[in-house]
Amino acid sequence: MKINEREQQIKLDILDSLARSQRALARIIESVADSVESSPKLAGQIADNLTAIVGYQRILTRKIIGLPMRVKQKGAAKQPWLNANTGVHQGKRKRKPPSSSKA
Repeated sequence: MKINEREQQIKLDILDSLARSQRALARIIESVADSVESSPKLAGQIADNLTAIVGYQRILTRKIIGLPMRVKQKGAAKQPWLNANTGVHQGKRKRKPPSSSKA
């Protein structure tokens, strides 16, 4: 097996492990959701630990695949920015002047 093929196989194995880990984390989160009412403090600690694990997995995945993974941002959405010079501002289109073709 060539080195590049072996490297790709190792990366796939790691990504497969990460996928299994994510499924396990999902099961843990469901269990924590069931126990929140009886022990909110413990649920908070477990949630913090899960956040740390997910962060480690994100870093590992980023290093393996070489692409940045976007993190969802919380906050209020802003109005979209539209360039008035494009002529599409507020749903109106600029009309191009007729071309004068003199031969």
